[in-house]
Amino acid sequence: MEAILQWGLDCIRLIQTVANPPLTVCMRIITELGSAAVYIILLPIVYWCIDEKKCLRLGVMVLISVWLNITLKFLLDQPRPFFESYDPSVGIIHERMGGFPSGHAQNSLVMWIIIASWGKQKRFYVIAALFCLLVSFSRVYLGVHFPTDILGGWLIGGVLLTVYFLAGKRIEAMLAAHSLRAGLIACSALAFVMILYRPSIELLMPGAMIFGLGTGYCLCRQYIGFTASALSGRVGISKYLVLAVRFLLGITVVVLLFVLTEKVMVRFHGSGNYPLFMFLRFALLALWISAGAPWLFRFLRLAENNAGN
Repeated sequence: MEAILQWGLDCIRLIQTVANPPLTVCMRIITELGSAAVYIILLPIVYWCIDEKKCLRLGVMVLISVWLNITLKFLLDQPRPFFESYDPSVGIIHERMGGFPSGHAQNSLVMWIIIASWGKQKRFYVIAALFCLLVSFSRVYLGVHFPTDILGGWLIGGVLLTVYFLAGKRIEAMLAAHSLRAGLIACSALAFVMILYRPSIELLMPGAMIFGLGTGYCLCRQYIGFTASALSGRVGISKYLVLAVRFLLGITVVVLLFVLTEKVMVRFHGSGNYPLFMFLRFALLALWISAGAPWLFRFLRLAENNAGN
């Protein structure tokens, strides 16, 4: 294993021979496109403006991928290239957790391949693959991952995608056939399992968002009747104006929730209640995305009543 890591370190050094300030800025931007902030912006766009059902499927898979990745990092506790025992000079940026598998490589693959599948054309898969390659390359260039970390992320992401495409529709059909109570129990149970192994701060985010997203979707389907694509009589500029207003209103509240809850988190940091507030923070955020914002759109007549659909 040590020989493989040393080979990976040599690869990083070779890649960094072409490093220069403009390229490094580009790599920093590209690597941020695979961060959690992008998911938090992208999920509302899909849920509010494209298709809430697709967003639920995408969100659940990405959050499961995030959870699995963090869990494996804890279990395997693998080094990063810039650790003291390897070569601190290669670390253009730094990360706190273990290196294997690469979360950026794994989560980007899961997210963008699922989105590409909506287009049902080969060019969408090619674009998604190129984007994943760029994000993954940026992680090696910036010295935060060995090439084997990237390969591990792709492998695990591929397994998750296989499960998604083979069993996803069956699971959805099973859940859709059951009552609101069954849906709420299912998302609560999944969230509980996700924090059961190691109720750490890092693992609270995906578990909380699964809980909030699933609960909100069930409530939205049962009581709010929001359908993102239902805009009868609105075409062209009118349609896109409504979608833009939806997004701006919804994302404004997302930002406010982040700012306000951050103040609460700072106040309780280090206390025994901190993990609870962390869970509630992300659960509330996901609940707003999946139920709060759709209710507001219905109230403001930015969406139609499609209850029962």
